[in-house]
Amino acid sequence: MFHYKRTIKFFLFVCCTYINVAHAQIKLGDNPTEIDANSLLELESANQGLLFPRILLTSTASADPLTAHIAGMTIYNLSSQNDVLPGLYYNDGTKWVKLNSNAFGNLTSPAYIGTSPVNTLSITGLQDGDAENDEIVSIDPNTGQLKKLPISSLTKTKQQIYIATTGQKQYTTPMPITDIDKIHVFRNGVRISITQIGPTTIEVEPEAIAFSGDEIRIVQSK
Repeated sequence: MFHYKRTIKFFLFVCCTYINVAHAQIKLGDNPTEIDANSLLELESANQGLLFPRILLTSTASADPLTAHIAGMTIYNLSSQNDVLPGLYYNDGTKWVKLNSNAFGNLTSPAYIGTSPVNTLSITGLQDGDAENDEIVSIDPNTGQLKKLPISSLTKTKQQIYIATTGQKQYTTPMPITDIDKIHVFRNGVRISITQIGPTTIEVEPEAIAFSGDEIRIVQSK
């Protein structure tokens, strides 16, 4: 009977201790008795840091080496492959997201981002762009979200050159006509007036009807 009662008391002591620990706050490092009332786990040190698990990611889309994407999971990635580079990553539940202290990406000197008396945001020191292949930044009017689109979608110009026959007055435009004011026609370098005849057909003014060998250049903007 004595051993039985002692066993029960020990069991109750362990259970109570476990419950207290399970609901306790934990602090590691300096001043362990002083802990913020809002923290479950607090770290304090004047000369040591927090070392995250260091693993090898394969891509942002793959959970590997974890078995699944876990929202809130944070690790330090050591690998450089596919679309991942060494650095701190967190998981949003569907993919890995790299934490970057530079919100504007990896800019290199001498590019500077700042403000000026007339601009909320100003950027100086950028390299020259490619007017044919670069992309431009647009702003969603509803959300303010920054997006990208090809520069060609902003302004698109095509031209068509004809060597006219005597009496020719009608020509086909490079693109379907959406606005006649966006079409400029030149006869031997001199701009002439036109009228629209069809979805892709224009006619030059009567006094500009061509002779054989005249160059008719049509410049059309989208």
